[in-house]
Amino acid sequence: MKRQLGQTDVFFPAPAALIVGGTIEEADVATIAWIGMLSSTPPIVGVSFDNRRYTLELIRRTREFTVNIPSADHYKETDFCGLISGRDTNKFIKAGLTPIAASRIKTPIIRECPFNLECKIVQEFQLGDYLLIMGEIVETHIDEDKVNFVNNRPQIDISKINPLVYCATVREYWSLGKKLGNAFQSGMDLLNQ
Repeated sequence: MKRQLGQTDVFFPAPAALIVGGTIEEADVATIAWIGMLSSTPPIVGVSFDNRRYTLELIRRTREFTVNIPSADHYKETDFCGLISGRDTNKFIKAGLTPIAASRIKTPIIRECPFNLECKIVQEFQLGDYLLIMGEIVETHIDEDKVNFVNNRPQIDISKINPLVYCATVREYWSLGKKLGNAFQSGMDLLNQ
């Protein structure tokens, strides 16, 4: 038997991302869980912001932003960046995060996050009280120690990144846990039954 919950924003897990807007001289970081890949060719990521966010204001000025994926070890710093406004507090300093220059845009990435995306806005779309920002990924960064080489090709080691995820409504942070199988391969067993 299923229980109906009605119209809700429950969707889990979602990445608990740190989104940076602005420039190295004036930047702010926001914790956002309403984020996801929208396209592979070209690579487009969508981030949904409450219209009142200071980080959104900075993003709209420069038309650029970075997506920074923290490890589960940084759940307190990530949560902190969603609790207060950057208009009043330098979240980088207070949370112990380090903005460093990106390579293709003026908005910084976060050193402590093992995975970072540089994005340029391609479109905006108003959704109720939220603004969906769609950004083309123009560069990707990963900590060198989070990459393994298989047949001389780099492969991201998700267990080393240990990405932080957020579960809406229950308002909990989680880590991913263990690998269960390979996509586009694990289901093949069912074809052979």
